[in-house]
Amino acid sequence: MPANNQDKPSVLVSRCLLGIPCRFHGKTHVRGMRIGRPGLIARLRKTCNLVDVCPEVDAGLSIPRPPTRIVDGRWICDGEDVTADFRRGAEIALALAKQHGCKKAYLLKDSPACDRDKGAAGKLLTKSGITVIRS
Repeated sequence: MPANNQDKPSVLVSRCLLGIPCRFHGKTHVRGMRIGRPGLIARLRKTCNLVDVCPEVDAGLSIPRPPTRIVDGRWICDGEDVTADFRRGAEIALALAKQHGCKKAYLLKDSPACDRDKGAAGKLLTKSGITVIRS
């Protein structure tokens, strides 16, 4: 969803928060609960242009896939080191944020890609001066 209204600021938003089944399991519901944050997204749409991103999928990782764990500073998926993929996804997210002038990013907390404290994209965006809000 590229930014299109010049009067509104653009914000980067994780696709999974939009309800798009792009998480590793590829589901729209987990334990009977809908994935996404419809209330947050509705509020953001009123005042912002939403620029959607999924660093993992944008870097070429498949859906579904085994979950990824961070082990000793490396991203490991089913025993395979996918650190390069996560770093590539982070660079893609940063490029999108810069392209659209995003000063904020609403990203999924506890995600190995998006979390601002441990996720590859969240950390890179924060380091680059973009405010990452864990949602």
